Amino acid sequence: MKKITPYFLALSLSFLFASCSSNETEVVEGTPENLLQSYTLKRDATGAYSIDFNTTNNTDVTTITNVDNSKEIILAETKQKTATKHSNDFSIENDQLKIGFLETNRGKTTKIYVEDDNITLAKGVTEFLNSYSITANVDGTYTLNFTVNDNVAADFNYNEELKTHEVHLSNGTSTQKTFSRELKIQTDSNILRLDFVNHKYSARDEEIADTERKPKSIIIGDAVI
Repeated sequence: MKKITPYFLALSLSFLFASCSSNETEVVEGTPENLLQSYTLKRDATGAYSIDFNTTNNTDVTTITNVDNSKEIILAETKQKTATKHSNDFSIENDQLKIGFLETNRGKTTKIYVEDDNITLAKGVTEFLNSYSITANVDGTYTLNFTVNDNVAADFNYNEELKTHEVHLSNGTSTQKTFSRELKIQTDSNILRLDFVNHKYSARDEEIADTERKPKSIIIGDAVI
């Protein structure tokens, strides 16, 4: 049996520690990739909801329905090349829609809550709003696009007390039907709230005090579980 001299022992240990240090650096400095690149929540003129989203080209996508009827879109890394554009259709149940993205490589979740009328029960679109969409962009900003019906006026407001972006809709003579706005997320909570506030009128064309907040959307982004 050959003896291990102090020189070779020191050399071996030096190589071992250097290797471990290199591996630790890779683990610490390596940042998991964002599998979810962007998405757009949409409600069309019939009241039907859908979501279009983009992923990296190595993302496996699985959609499941939980026991509470919420929808969960699970994104996982894969070595195979995959599609990058995806689309899912959803329906409002009990006036609610809950959608969640889970990026398994980062333990990161994005949650979307919508409160709106069921198109089957409502038998058509709302009185003022025709369609709308909210897009979460790659750079972290959000874009609201919406279209109103004929003879509808739209005003924008940020409610500081409720921390909610509001679109006030009422009867009016405006000829503009399509609108677009950039929305800011609450950086302290990472929550975006948007309410369409419908100002109803009586048969005598007198504005009543009560207003209806529908649809209502809440987006909770970049939550790590």
